[in-house]
Amino acid sequence: MSGFEGMDPQAVRAFAGQLTSDADQIDSIINTLSAQLHGLQWIGADATRFNGEWDGTYRPQLHSVSNALRSAANVANANAAQQEQASAT
Repeated sequence: MSGFEGMDPQAVRAFAGQLTSDADQIDSIINTLSAQLHGLQWIGADATRFNGEWDGTYRPQLHSVSNALRSAANVANANAAQQEQASAT
């Protein structure tokens, strides 16, 4: 290790931007899949069960992932701001 301590705020902000972009992509996928699923001609117990699992389990889990990515982006941006403040003093 070279003895470097701190971060490259610009690189961390770029990483945070990628996290946010990926979260947006997951949300887009959720919306697309939900629309496709609810537009299917699928009737019966299997359809009811799958729709319930999608709406009650799968979709919320995917939303949790996108929310976690956004939270991580917020933390990364906050850390970059702290680094910039520390470096300015």
